[in-house]
Amino acid sequence: MSEQTQPASAEAYPFDPAEYRMGESIGYLVARAKNVLSHEVEQEVNCLDITHAQATCLMMLAAGRGSTVTDLGRELGTDMGSVTRLLSRMEKRGLIERQRSDADRRVVDLSITPAGQALLDELPRIYCRVLNRHFHGFSATELQTFRSMLHRIIGNSSG
Repeated sequence: MSEQTQPASAEAYPFDPAEYRMGESIGYLVARAKNVLSHEVEQEVNCLDITHAQATCLMMLAAGRGSTVTDLGRELGTDMGSVTRLLSRMEKRGLIERQRSDADRRVVDLSITPAGQALLDELPRIYCRVLNRHFHGFSATELQTFRSMLHRIIGNSSG
C-alpha cells in the first residue's frame, strides 16, 4: 500500500481529502485559536512593556523547560538565531542573564534576574485572565479532555 493510499478504516485515518474544508480543518482551527490567544496575551503583557515572546521565555525558564538557547529554540519551535535575538533584547532590559557554563564553555546558561522575576510574578494572572475569557462556559471535564487531546496530538508527532 503506498503512502497516499489510505486503508478503509476511518478509525485509522479519520480525515478524508474529499471532505476537507479549510475553514473547518482542525489544524486551521487550532492555529486560529492559538493566534487569538497569542494576540490577546500580547495586548495584556504590553502594560508590562514586554512582548508575548518574552513573557513565554520567562515562563519557560521559570518552569525549567529550557536553560539554554538550544532548549528554548526546541521548545518554541523556532530557529536559534531568533531565540538569540529575543534573549539579547531581554538581557538588555535586565530580565535575564547569560553565563557560560563551567562544564562546557560552548553552552550559555540562562537565568532570570530579579527584574525578570518581578514580571514573571504577574504573568500567570495575565495568562489566566485571557484563558478564562476564551474558555468561558467550558466545564472542567471539557478542559481536561481538550488538554488530553492536545497532549495526544503532540505525542503523535514524529519530530
